[in-house]
Amino acid sequence: MAALGASFGALLAILAAIYMGGVAVAVPIAGIGDFHINADQVRLQGFVLTPRIGDNSSSNASPETRVQARHAEVDGLVLYKDIPTPYKTLRVKITASGTVRINGLIQDITQQSASSASFNQLEIDEAPPSKTGGNYQRSFFQLSPSVTLNNFRSKDDYQFANTITLPGLKVSASFV
Repeated sequence: MAALGASFGALLAILAAIYMGGVAVAVPIAGIGDFHINADQVRLQGFVLTPRIGDNSSSNASPETRVQARHAEVDGLVLYKDIPTPYKTLRVKITASGTVRINGLIQDITQQSASSASFNQLEIDEAPPSKTGGNYQRSFFQLSPSVTLNNFRSKDDYQFANTITLPGLKVSASFV
């Protein structure tokens, strides 16, 4: 119960920081278990994808992909977190009615899908362990100057943004 209270308190602090003015600076979302991001369209510039072993609320060694982008634009953003409570599942939801603009995006994703994806100058490469100095994160990567993802869905363990602007921000909580 104390863990639930601490997780909910951390989430409320993050939501309060985002809610004040619709602009957040250096906002991490982590340590509270999986959360979900849905969007009509995501446009990334300076895209990098690498493998990662991360930790989350259920495991110290969770297989993930780390996605980084210099700049991102998101249309139709819905970010939500389901939190089990003794009563029902509490869903905290963040939406934006305009185009969300992000600089310095980092996401650790356990699942991701899109109805379509387009890449500009996509480079996919791998290297044997002997050439990576034992660093598995350098063994496989994808690079692209620009990426567009339509009907994007992801399950995330972590997100960080150097800056994020959320026009038409709405924060809600409900039982589901």
